[in-house]
Amino acid sequence: MPSNVGVLEKPETLTAQCIVLDEFLAPQELQDLITYSLQHESEFQASEVISPAANAGVIDYEHRRSRVLMDIGKHEGVIVERIKSVLPLVLARLGMEESPIASVESQITASNDGDFFREHPDNGHDDVATRHLTFVYFFHREPKQFDGGELRIHDARLQGEHYVSTGSYQTIVPQQNQIVFFPCALLHEITPVKCPSQAFADSRFTLNGWLRR
Repeated sequence: MPSNVGVLEKPETLTAQCIVLDEFLAPQELQDLITYSLQHESEFQASEVISPAANAGVIDYEHRRSRVLMDIGKHEGVIVERIKSVLPLVLARLGMEESPIASVESQITASNDGDFFREHPDNGHDDVATRHLTFVYFFHREPKQFDGGELRIHDARLQGEHYVSTGSYQTIVPQQNQIVFFPCALLHEITPVKCPSQAFADSRFTLNGWLRR
């Protein structure tokens, strides 16, 4: 039997697309999430990237700089239930097939002055290959004390085994209580954050994660 049986051919190009929904959580849910994040500041750890060589997470400040909180308590249940309620609409608008959700990964990410995440897909390695849909929920303390931290979703073309940006992209500027959905395969980045106070409480926060199938 040929070794390539069952392997899907990668499309030559991937076109940037996303769905943005405003006012995603109720006001009290939003406030509870902000409070929880600030109360757990000491538990945020340096963000890791997946290393193809080590096949595990490593810290690489040339590629990604931010801090993450993996235990988000009751807030995972809150946002997952809300996501499930809009998922048929989101998938239909993205032209993606509905399929059972095997699991959901989620974390809270805090990005402060100078933090960023270079271009990457969310399912580019074997241990994350079943990631299907990415979600990024934006929140922050009012009044907003940072600029930048834009989510850029790139048009991409296949170069060898990997996708590279064509130079064109969609830009989503972080807005309070807004969520963005896009396919995990799409190349995307977070532009550098400018936070003059450098105070943790003034960070750009996201509750972000992935649906696996």
